[in-house]
Amino acid sequence: MAASAVVLNAVPAFMPPTWALLAYFHLQHDLGIVPLAIVGAVSAATGRLVLALGSRTFRMRFVPKSWRANIETLSQTVRGHKALSLSSLALFAIRPIPTIHLFIAAGIARVSLPPILVVFGLARVVSYLIWVAVADTATRSLGSLLTPSLGSGAAIVAQVLGFVVLVSVMRTDWGRIIRRWAPANLTESTP
Repeated sequence: MAASAVVLNAVPAFMPPTWALLAYFHLQHDLGIVPLAIVGAVSAATGRLVLALGSRTFRMRFVPKSWRANIETLSQTVRGHKALSLSSLALFAIRPIPTIHLFIAAGIARVSLPPILVVFGLARVVSYLIWVAVADTATRSLGSLLTPSLGSGAAIVAQVLGFVVLVSVMRTDWGRIIRRWAPANLTESTP
């Protein structure tokens, strides 16, 4: 199960959510929710680390220099405000939406990964506890009416839209936007 979760989180697109894998093992093999959530979160963080490091490795070949500069400007601004960046990451990671694009961007921007991985892992433990418990309750209550479709059109559209957003974020001249629209105290703390 752990290896499957690592692979799900290391592949950059079109993989089912980790909570669905954990829910499967809980429902089919009667594994406890708490151990599943902890192992799932560690495995997810490991997979996202692999994804970020892979993005870091391949950024020079596939990402234009101007896009790298844009994402680095954005990441420097966010890093300049630790409370905002870590709390935003936690809220982002706790929701059951893909974080693939966040880790690709982190790899491209060459940001420090340990703090991101710790916050991500802790938020995912909470998220997995909630979503596996919800899946368990729904399955017990509604049975076959809620059989998940891992290859559903909505899941594919969400993945494609995520990549569109990632490319849009990288193409945006964040330096110009931040200088023009950000409060003075935000732009002062960025290097």
